[in-house]
Amino acid sequence: LSRRPLPSPPAAAAARCRHRPPHIPTMAARSRISRSKEFIAFRSEIPRLRCNVQGKEWTYFQHGPKHLPPVICLHGTSGTAETFFCQVMTLGSKGYHVIAAQFPDYWDHQKWVDGFYKFLATINIEKCHLLGVSLGGFMALHFTGRYPERVLSLILCNSFVDTKPFHQSSTWLTMIGYMPEFYVKKFILDSFPKGKLPGPHADAVDFVVEQLETLTRKDLASRLTLNCLPSSVEKHVKMIGGKYPITIMDTMDDVVLPESMSDRLYKAFPNAKMAFIKKGGDFPFLSAHMEISMHVQIHLRNCQMFPGGVDEKTYARQSGIKLEGDNKKQQSPKPKPKKKVLTKEEKEALERKREEGRRKAEERRKLEEEERKRKEEERRRKEAEKQKRRERGNKILEGLISKEDDEEDDEQAKPEGGLFDANGDETGEADPFS
Repeated sequence: LSRRPLPSPPAAAAARCRHRPPHIPTMAARSRISRSKEFIAFRSEIPRLRCNVQGKEWTYFQHGPKHLPPVICLHGTSGTAETFFCQVMTLGSKGYHVIAAQFPDYWDHQKWVDGFYKFLATINIEKCHLLGVSLGGFMALHFTGRYPERVLSLILCNSFVDTKPFHQSSTWLTMIGYMPEFYVKKFILDSFPKGKLPGPHADAVDFVVEQLETLTRKDLASRLTLNCLPSSVEKHVKMIGGKYPITIMDTMDDVVLPESMSDRLYKAFPNAKMAFIKKGGDFPFLSAHMEISMHVQIHLRNCQMFPGGVDEKTYARQSGIKLEGDNKKQQSPKPKPKKKVLTKEEKEALERKREEGRRKAEERRKLEEEERKRKEEERRRKEAEKQKRRERGNKILEGLISKEDDEEDDEQAKPEGGLFDANGDETGEADPFS
């Protein structure tokens, strides 16, 4: 039996394998992310929803409590709604309302803005937070400038404020809509990073390339047109920067986006919060999805939006976080000590004790004063003797008196034989006539 050849597949199954649509990858060609448990759980738990807006089909995934203002994720030139599955699963499970949207083919920025406005109206979204990546961030800025009342805040990742470095000629912009699908895909794939990449970056690129295969020629050509049409949001920068909380997320390693475009974004919004990711590549929402989700949560908390729509105190209590003012409020005020009423004997004893203390302090002060005076007199006496010796030494050096005369003066200054000498009288004074 082990040597018997395996049976060939039925003809119908073989035909299905031969006629598999080219945009659906086979099991062997699937990327590591698409085979991961997280992505399989995402596709099995969260349905793909579709919304028709004036004949164009918007695709989106929605997760979390629907009564809250959502965080709407907008992809870039080569992305799809599925590329945000990490943010949808992470933030939605924490109690945030998340929508990952995929827009259809729009060939003009103004038409895209009008289509996104009608898409929000169709799914009953009044206000939202916008998370835009690359081209999605640029279109989010356009929408905020046109409909500022529909936006609560902005999160921009590897985005830009104008398309100057991507400008193409009008002939190219006209012809791109008629180019075959393989040429348009090759034009996009040529901009992808090449060479040896770290594991998470390589997995992210493989997954995006796999998602790129699911897009039609019109989708790719329209996105390239939006990316290369001359356009800028300079006239809306002042209004957006002064009205909305903005967080700019960028990666520190090499990316396709020119550094000059990132610098212009920083200068346009100098008051925006900056979140730099050390290693994320061109698709940090896949390769560094945990950091992206963390920064999104911080941004929403700064906007006073907490999971489940609770307020700050409730969220802090549920999470076990102590706020600054909680300790002061919880501490009960110290009771004031009751004043003791003294009896007459206790008052007299207290007064005697105070009087004794005052008397001892006065005696101590007098003793200190006497000691000070004694030390001052001693200092003056020593100073006078020192001055006298100095003057006597100077006279000797000047030759005014001899050393013998000086010794005689010393002997006369110290008389011997008691209080009276031979030349003195009973008063002890020298006789002026002797």
